[in-house]
Amino acid sequence: MLPSPWSSMLVVAVLVGVRLAQMSTMVEDEPDLYLPSWLTNDLILAQIATIFGRMTHIDFVLDDRSPDRVRQLDYIVRHLRDDSGFLRGKSIRIYQEQDGMDGVDSCATVLDHDYGDEFDLIHWDRTYDSFAKIWGQNQFNGYLVFANVFTFDRLVGCLLDPIGTYLIVMDDEMEPDEVGRLLAAIWEKDGSFQVFTLAGERLFGYDPFVRVGSRYGMLKELNVSDDLPRLPNVNFDGYPLRIEIFWSTYTIPMNTSRPNRDFIGPDAEVGRTVTKFLNFTAVFIPPDNDNFGTQLPNGSFNGVIGRLARRESDVAFVGFFVKDYFSRDIEFTSGVYGDELCCLVKKASRIPEYLLPITIFPSDLWGVLFLAGIIFSVIWVIIRGAIRITARVRNQRNQRQRLAELFNLSNETRDAPRYRKVIQICVDTYIIWVSAPYRRFTHSGVERLMLVGTMLVSVIFVSMFQSSLSSVFLNPVYYKDIDTLQQLDKSGMKIVVKYRGFMDDVFPANNTPTMDALRNKMAFEQYAGSMPGRVARIGTISTVTRKSTLSLDNAIYLSTNQLHMVRECPRMYNLAYVVSRHSVFLERINTMVMRMFDGGLVDRWISDMNYNFTIRDWEQIRATLGSNFKILTLVDMQFPFYLLAIGLCVSTVVFGAELVHHRIGRARGKSDGGISFSSSEGKLAKNASSNNYSYSQY
Repeated sequence: MLPSPWSSMLVVAVLVGVRLAQMSTMVEDEPDLYLPSWLTNDLILAQIATIFGRMTHIDFVLDDRSPDRVRQLDYIVRHLRDDSGFLRGKSIRIYQEQDGMDGVDSCATVLDHDYGDEFDLIHWDRTYDSFAKIWGQNQFNGYLVFANVFTFDRLVGCLLDPIGTYLIVMDDEMEPDEVGRLLAAIWEKDGSFQVFTLAGERLFGYDPFVRVGSRYGMLKELNVSDDLPRLPNVNFDGYPLRIEIFWSTYTIPMNTSRPNRDFIGPDAEVGRTVTKFLNFTAVFIPPDNDNFGTQLPNGSFNGVIGRLARRESDVAFVGFFVKDYFSRDIEFTSGVYGDELCCLVKKASRIPEYLLPITIFPSDLWGVLFLAGIIFSVIWVIIRGAIRITARVRNQRNQRQRLAELFNLSNETRDAPRYRKVIQICVDTYIIWVSAPYRRFTHSGVERLMLVGTMLVSVIFVSMFQSSLSSVFLNPVYYKDIDTLQQLDKSGMKIVVKYRGFMDDVFPANNTPTMDALRNKMAFEQYAGSMPGRVARIGTISTVTRKSTLSLDNAIYLSTNQLHMVRECPRMYNLAYVVSRHSVFLERINTMVMRMFDGGLVDRWISDMNYNFTIRDWEQIRATLGSNFKILTLVDMQFPFYLLAIGLCVSTVVFGAELVHHRIGRARGKSDGGISFSSSEGKLAKNASSNNYSYSQY
């Protein structure tokens, strides 16, 4: 673990001071003629002070440990940290270039007071991770590099970073043309323009934004502070900005036949606005089939990420999810908009016409209605039993006949056993419950009061049922769709994606068992066509897409009821544009993007795009909506005929059973041989005498 920057710098500075003190005996008596002339040139030192004027820390990088280098370092530390030197008020670190240490090609190590075993305190293997730990501590400050023709390429390849400031002190004399080509190559390869070269007593810098005829870039010999190259604020004077843009959610090509296609959409509008107000000349990089880019087996990247990492382009005006792409060579701009990743499945199948009346009420409501009928039947049985008990206490004479009249029972029901009467009450309750015609209404006031309440409740439900019949036949009704990730997991569907980036973090690992199970169901397939269209066609797979596409490219699948979006989306991201790491254009682009975002322009362009897509697909959507309005035919009315056929079949069976029962009864009567009229007459007389009563007491 590295110490904190301030403590590290303090310790190193003390150690350097001790070492230089040890060496002072060797150099204190030597004349200045052994020093390079630039160390005693006030004009050069003033220019160096201007270059490092805003820095608080400077790293010294040595290519060797020769006496000349030590002498120069000693002079700089001892004499140029006073009030007139360019190191005044600055902390320093000293690095020694070294190759092949412990089998590792290290670019530099800390030069300490012992010149011995402490060389391996910091190794640099020329990777970003090593750079981030070591040089990243000083990325906004300065470097003073001592090099020659032989060590220049090696040191520069390790050290250069676009946001750093570098002064390279060359031992050899170099012609201005050679220096210009060198600094121009550094700008094109590494994106660094704050690189200055001191050759002899001439200090050079390279300004890539100065226009010279039809080309950009000019070598400047620094004589005054105004000669320093600077990044323009708002006017880049037509400098060519290499832009990546391709077919994406918010970027649609206008003409696919052209090599550099014109695009429309919010991302394209942002790109046009940035280039217009910063006065860039847009140079569009032709898109390829790799689009965003993926990591190759050798660790490099293709697509947009690869070209930005190699600095073959400057910015990609295509929304990237702000996440880890496993590349340290790209950087995000400020967030532009947000989006969710959602799962798409095939729309549930349509409910057949003969089942539509059943779907008017949900299953739980049907259960409640059936249970309510049983409850009302039990209440009716209890009320009737209470009336019988009351009648038995008051007058036991002719009780059976008078109760039959009171309850308006038929002769068959009156003589039936008790369980048969209970069944009849249940049947009568459901007849009233469904508002069917009921002929034998009771004469009891208590029962009538209960039945009136039952009829009022039944009228409400029957009216709701009848009013909903037309809507279920005219509007398509579907089975229940998958709306949660748990339901998606239980369905067993494979989740197919065509972007490798979705495989890593759509479903977070080790989050919940459901997320882990869905992550294991994901599969990457290279498919050139539309993945939502494939899901709609196959039906046994699902896919992952951005939610914003459901109102754009994929809106037609939802409006025609081919696909359904699972309401529970696993991920939400901020989206931003991408530039090369530490790009000098990042700050200017961020300023313009935030102004457009704060002004509501991005949201306005997104709304316009959604509206344009709605207009484009309106004919197909209107045709789909028009298909929902239909004339009822015999096929739509097949359910009532099914019920009629079932009723006729049941009634035929019952009629046949009754006919057989009647014939069996007649056959048994004939086998008895005769009929006793005396007993029959006695029963009729008894019944006649029992009819003379008054039930006004009830």
